[in-house]
Amino acid sequence: MKKILKWLGIVIGAVFALIIIASIVIMIIVDKQMIEDQMEKALNRQVAIEDIDVGVFSVVSGIEVKGVQISNFKTPKQLEKLKDKPVPKSDLFVGLKAFVFKLKFMPLLSGNVELRELMLYEPVINAVRYSNGAFNFSDLMAPKKLSAEERAELKKKQEEEARKKAEEAKKPKEKSGPFTADDLPVSVVIGKVGLENGTVTFKDLKLKQTIQLYSLTTQVYDIAIDPKDLENKNQVKVKFNSGIKTIGNTSTGTVDSFDIVVSANGNVKPFDLKTRQVNPEVAMKVGSPKGKMTGLQIFDAIKSNETLEEYSGKLGFLKDTIDWKDGFVDVWYKAGVVKLSNGKIETRDYRMTFQGTANTNNKAVNMDIDLALDEQYNKSIEKGIQRNVDKGVKALGKNVQKYVKSDKITESAMKKLINDEGKVYLQYKVTGTYTSPKTKLVSPKLPTLQELIKDAAGDLGDVAKDAAKEATKKAADKATKKAEDKVKKKLKKLF
Repeated sequence: MKKILKWLGIVIGAVFALIIIASIVIMIIVDKQMIEDQMEKALNRQVAIEDIDVGVFSVVSGIEVKGVQISNFKTPKQLEKLKDKPVPKSDLFVGLKAFVFKLKFMPLLSGNVELRELMLYEPVINAVRYSNGAFNFSDLMAPKKLSAEERAELKKKQEEEARKKAEEAKKPKEKSGPFTADDLPVSVVIGKVGLENGTVTFKDLKLKQTIQLYSLTTQVYDIAIDPKDLENKNQVKVKFNSGIKTIGNTSTGTVDSFDIVVSANGNVKPFDLKTRQVNPEVAMKVGSPKGKMTGLQIFDAIKSNETLEEYSGKLGFLKDTIDWKDGFVDVWYKAGVVKLSNGKIETRDYRMTFQGTANTNNKAVNMDIDLALDEQYNKSIEKGIQRNVDKGVKALGKNVQKYVKSDKITESAMKKLINDEGKVYLQYKVTGTYTSPKTKLVSPKLPTLQELIKDAAGDLGDVAKDAAKEATKKAADKATKKAEDKVKKKLKKLF
């Protein structure tokens, strides 16, 4: 027992010694000025760091970098002049309040990875596309110009890699296939990874439009993946909250402008249980507490539905700008198929509920949309029906107008649109693609106004016959009366 305790003490002591040694190495190597210089050299950008928190036990407690600012591209001469100066806000490419990295050390000894935290706090990214199509980060993607020494070193590495590939080619080929859970060497447990309260602005000078993500928080957390217990440990939790807006109007796409607050919370199963391959299954509750959007093509197709337009006219009183609250929908996704259920959007003009499917591969959409308009629009719709009824009745001639009352037909037509709550209630089927949707009014089943007019007038042929009989009877009565008057006059003369 004493020997076991002795060896256990030696192992624990060795582990702590390694931790202390690694922490001291980090303290010596990780220096604010050194990091700034290395980043400036690698990025060709001015870099300013407020502080780097590195303690004796940084390997265990983690590393925190505060107040990072990175400018747009700078030449070596410009960098020399800007030495030790802050990065101006107008020239900021990337900013960061804090970067935190915390890794659990002990699980590594048993071959498991447990990351406590890898987070960016209040990051700011300003991306720009210039009129010539280049970006303000294009230089970072361009091949680096190498010195003679660097070219020689690169050539040496390439030759070494070519030699290794040639040797591997001589060996019997191992069976290759898609990546599976079994290819993971260890189980993975992660606390949280992502960013919090960020701002990303993309300014497109070529299209003259700007889109911004604000109050952006996106995290993957409570990650647990174990290839030996995939049925129970195959989970990634996801959290996303952000505002998305245009600054000015867009010049391309399916909307003109928008300002939307979006949230999404749910789970992702990265591996398929049957094949064990990477084939994510996503189940999320997606919400939009508030938002504003202009020029949405699906909504414009609903307003301009041909069947309804012939009946009551285009719903032109519904604004092009949709200003909503309390929008949400349940989303399920796998292999390019999106299923939406329990969708709901509330606006001052209407309440919309929806469900259906969409395909991200071919943009196909198949949606059922229910639309209940606010009661304030009943009069506008009724007036639209009245105008169409008046035109229809007038087209049938004066004789029919005597027997048909437009207001009665309008009342009958309006009743077909009203639900039990006294609101105009419409159900649509949306097909086609989400960039070119087709809408069909499926309920209520609306007869044509001509049919309603005919029902109100009865059989128009009988109406015409009755009118002729009535005219003949009146003519006969008039002739009889005239004859009687003539006889009376003669009798007066005789007597």
